[in-house]
Amino acid sequence: MIPSFYRVFFTSIDPLIALSGAFFALFQPDTTIASMFPLSHAWARITPSHTMLLQQSGGFLISIIVLQVALLRYTQDVNIWKIVQSSILVSDFTLFYSLWCALDAQKRLHIGMLRAEEWGTVGITAFVTVARILFIVGIGLEKKAQAAKKRN
Repeated sequence: MIPSFYRVFFTSIDPLIALSGAFFALFQPDTTIASMFPLSHAWARITPSHTMLLQQSGGFLISIIVLQVALLRYTQDVNIWKIVQSSILVSDFTLFYSLWCALDAQKRLHIGMLRAEEWGTVGITAFVTVARILFIVGIGLEKKAQAAKKRN
């Protein structure tokens, strides 16, 4: 059985976070780009290639939402949940890497140069990433798993 925190977080809260990312990627690409590049920066200008990549990113986020909302509500199999969360963890790390690359390209890796938008992205993603890692390594699952082993 999946503990309540993880069940609610991964089937409701995390999909809402992904939905906001999908919405901005699909319908407000300027806001998405501005969250990584100050509007005064030349790279903040949206091009058709940006739009295409952001639309693909939005579609990817929607596919994650479907897995979390549908598949995770369909099964209580901890192994399936861990596989899904491990897969999404890859995208979390990719987000951190892409943010690092964007800031490095702008020569803004110094903590004092980060804007609220970057801090928000890092903070939210870090929280979700930590929750995902805790679940994958079994924190909060041990007691339930041990009880299931004793019943068998």
